[in-house]
Amino acid sequence: MKVIIHQNAGLSENYAEIHCSEENAEITWAAGILSAVDRRLSGTAGGVEKQLAPADLFYFESVDKKTFAYLESSVWEVGISLREAEERFAGLGFVRINKSMVVNLYRIDAIQNDFEMRVIARLENNETLVINRHYKKNFRDRLEEIKEKLMGGTNEAD
Repeated sequence: MKVIIHQNAGLSENYAEIHCSEENAEITWAAGILSAVDRRLSGTAGGVEKQLAPADLFYFESVDKKTFAYLESSVWEVGISLREAEERFAGLGFVRINKSMVVNLYRIDAIQNDFEMRVIARLENNETLVINRHYKKNFRDRLEEIKEKLMGGTNEAD
């Protein structure tokens, strides 16, 4: 896909247009990313409220019916459920990995297989998370989708 960026200092708000001969998975994915990029999330910690950018989030965790957003080195309580976090940020690479966690696939540094059919994900901040075997197939499928999009699709043999 060809990308052209035009700067215009006179704009009061940034916007993006997508021109295509037909809408396909790549176009739908790009539109989803663009429309979701500015979805900030309000978080609180120690009496301080902060707007959190989805790209800065490493994962969500549910503990005692509260949902927390983990950034590189801080944790913020957020006022949404884990299911809502999963649905709201799915287009940005977030996926459920176990009963109590949703991870940002773009923040995973490495993955390795573990005993009992589980997978261990090491994040960019060196935290490790367990992908439960029940969620493993969906996790791998979503990871493969992102890999294909980043690599420009799959190459088929001649």
